[in-house]
Amino acid sequence: MEYIVAGCQKRQSTAQKMLYEKFSPMMLGVCMRYTHSRDEAQDLLHDGFIKAFENIGKLKNASAVESWLYKIMVNVSINYITRNRRIQYSDLDSMEMQEKLEAVDDDSPLEDGGYTMDQIVCAIQELPEQYRLVFNMREVEEMDYQEIAEELGHPESTIRSNVSRARQMLRKKLLNIKKATI
Repeated sequence: MEYIVAGCQKRQSTAQKMLYEKFSPMMLGVCMRYTHSRDEAQDLLHDGFIKAFENIGKLKNASAVESWLYKIMVNVSINYITRNRRIQYSDLDSMEMQEKLEAVDDDSPLEDGGYTMDQIVCAIQELPEQYRLVFNMREVEEMDYQEIAEELGHPESTIRSNVSRARQMLRKKLLNIKKATI
């Protein structure tokens, strides 16, 4: 991997192609979690690799290239969604409702098991955009609520309620998938 990264740092097209071919399938999966379509995810993938090739000189440890690319793809996806779309976040009307949602949502809907990765990705992609974004940031990227709130510029209570709603929707979607396969 050091050889490929060193070649990319020298802007060698063969090394860039090798890096792209090695990591693009995995990174496409990252981008697909944030989008509704494969075409949109591929656009984000290409934007992410352009950003990576422009900044690969800053990469100090070639063995960390996978996690470095992963972070770039996540950031490109989040930035795209927050800049190019007007996402409407909804806050819960009352603390009582929020408490009910939090009581139901102690566990991630992905922990139940028995689902293929394709089923999970498909269910996540079907979530409305504002829920998909905060769900990915919280459950997949493991960001805390305060980080997400700061990143998106919304109150933490709004982020909590949207993550809670996303979990509920995802549970329902996964349950429907399970019922359809029985």
